[in-house]
Amino acid sequence: MASPPRCDPEPVASTPAVAFRVLGPLTLTTDADALVLPPSKVACLLAALLLHPDEVVSVAMLQQAIWGDDPPVSARAALQTCALRLRQLFQRHGLTANAIRTVPGGYRITAGPQSVDLMRFRELVGRTRAETDPETELATLEEALALWSEPMLANVPSEALHRDVVPRLNEERVRVIERLCDLKIGLGRDRSVLVDLWTATRLYPANERFAARLVEVLYRTGRQADALTEVRRIKEHLDHELGVGPGVGLRRLELTILRGEAPAPVVTVTPRPVPAVSVRPPTSVAGFVGRAALCGTLTDRLRGGTRIVVLSGLPGVGKTALAQHVAGLVAEDFPGGVRQVEPNDPEAAAPAVSSTGRRLLLADDVADATLARRLPEVLGPDDVLLMTSRPSLSALVARLGGWLHRVEPLDRQEALDLLGVVLGAERVQAESSAAAELAALCEHLPLALRIAATRVLLRARMSLDEAVGWLGADPIGRLSLPGDPEMSLAGRLDEALTRAGDVLADVFLRLAEAPGTITVPAAAGLLDVDQVRAGELLDDLVDQSLMEEAADQYRIRGLLRRHAHGVAGRRTTPDRVKKGTHG
Repeated sequence: MASPPRCDPEPVASTPAVAFRVLGPLTLTTDADALVLPPSKVACLLAALLLHPDEVVSVAMLQQAIWGDDPPVSARAALQTCALRLRQLFQRHGLTANAIRTVPGGYRITAGPQSVDLMRFRELVGRTRAETDPETELATLEEALALWSEPMLANVPSEALHRDVVPRLNEERVRVIERLCDLKIGLGRDRSVLVDLWTATRLYPANERFAARLVEVLYRTGRQADALTEVRRIKEHLDHELGVGPGVGLRRLELTILRGEAPAPVVTVTPRPVPAVSVRPPTSVAGFVGRAALCGTLTDRLRGGTRIVVLSGLPGVGKTALAQHVAGLVAEDFPGGVRQVEPNDPEAAAPAVSSTGRRLLLADDVADATLARRLPEVLGPDDVLLMTSRPSLSALVARLGGWLHRVEPLDRQEALDLLGVVLGAERVQAESSAAAELAALCEHLPLALRIAATRVLLRARMSLDEAVGWLGADPIGRLSLPGDPEMSLAGRLDEALTRAGDVLADVFLRLAEAPGTITVPAAAGLLDVDQVRAGELLDDLVDQSLMEEAADQYRIRGLLRRHAHGVAGRRTTPDRVKKGTHG
C-alpha cells in the first residue's frame, strides 16, 4: 500500500479510506478487505500505538497495555517479539508505509489522518473550531462521528487501555455529540435530533445533559408522556447506579412539564463565541523554528481535552521553548488563561471559586515524579496540564492518564534554520557546508546551536569554516555563554547528573568510557553486576534522558560522552550500584 499523503486542511468531498480503525473493533483494512484482529498481545500492542499515532510510546506504557500492572520478568523481550510479529503482519497485508519503528525510549507507528480513523476524527473536529457557518460545522461533525462504531476495541484484551484511554476518547466523542445536537436544535431540526439524542442517552445513560436535551425536545414536539418517561429513566439510573439524584436543571425541567408550562424558547445557534475574558499571553519564544508536525499533534492533544501532557528529553533539546510555543498557539482555546506553575508550589495555581473557564497550566522542568504527583491536584474540572521534564514521568502518565512524548533533537534543515535565525539566513546559505558541520558538532540540540551561533556572531572576522575548527577543539567548554548558567551546556549536563543521583551518575560515567553502543551483557561486565541489575540501570538512564535505546542497544550521545570524560575522575563508585537503590 502506498504511503498515504498528509490530509489537506481544506474540506474534502468524502472521507478517505483508512488503514487502521480504533474507533470500534480494532480493524486493519487494505484495498481488498478488512481484517478484524483476533484478541491477542499483538492486538494490544497495535492498539496502544494507534491510540498515540505518530508519537513515541514508551516501553513502560506498552508493557502496561499488554500485561497490565504486573508484567513478567521477560516483558522486554516479549515486547520485542510482539513488535516483530506486528511487522510481519504489516508485510503480509502490504502496509509497508505504516512502519513500526524502534526509537529511543519506546516505539512509534508511522501514521496520519488518512491512515488512522482517530487522527481523521480529530482533524475533522479541529476544522470546525474556525467554522463560522453552522450548516458546514454540522456536516463536518456528522462526518467525524460516522467514523465511530460499537463496541470500541472489543477485540483488544487490555485492561489498561479500556481503563485509562478509552474513557478519555469517549469524552471527546461526547463533546462532539453535544455540539452536534446543539447545532440541530438551534437550526430548528427537532425531529432529526431526536434520533441522535435517543442513541446518546442509551450509549451514555448517566449523562444528564443528553437526557435533559431529549426531554426538552420531546416536550417541545408535544410528546409530554415520553418526556416524563425519560425523566424517570435518568432518575432511576442515577439512583441505582450512582446513588445520587438528578441535578437542578433536570428537576426544574420536570416541574415545567408537570405544570404544563410553556417550554423554554430555542436559542438560535451562532458561531462559536470568542472568549470574553482576556487571556494572559504566555512567554514569547523568539526565533522558534521547526517541529511543525509535533506542534500540530500537541495542539490537537491540548485542545482535544488530554488532561496531562508531558514533554521529556535530554538537556538542551528544547522542551521549554516547545512548550511555550505550543501554549501560545492554543492560548485562545483556554478562556481561563495560560498560567505558569511553579513545580515546587503547585497549590499556588489552584483554581479560584469564580473560575473564568478552562485553563492551560504550564509546569516547566519538573524534577521528579514526587513533585509531578502533586501537580494534578491543582487542575480544575476542565483544566489541562502541560509539563516538561528530563525524566520521562512514564509511571505518572500510566497511573493518572495523559500523553507522554520524548522530544528529540532538530533535524538537519531545522538546525540550519535555527543557525540562520541568529547568524542570518544569507550567511548560512552562503556557507552551507560549514553551517551543516557546525550544526552536526552541536548534535542539532537547540541550546547548543543558539550558544554556538551567538559565540560565532561575536567573532565578526571568523568564517563558519573556521568556527567549525574552533568549536570542534573544545565543544563542551565553548558551548557556554558567560553570565547566564542557563546558557551553558556543561552546566545543564552537570545539573542532569546531580538530579539523577549518585548511583546513576557514577553508572553513567563508567558506561561513557565504553566506545560505541552498549548491550545489557556488556554493561553487566563493565559495572560488575548481573544482567538483571544492568538492565534496570540502563533503563533508569534512558528514563533520565542520559541514554538512548534502540533494539536492546543503548548509546550515549557524543556531547554527553565528552562531558562524562571531563568529569569521570571526580567521583568514586559506591557499592549501591550493585543494589537496587539510587541514593
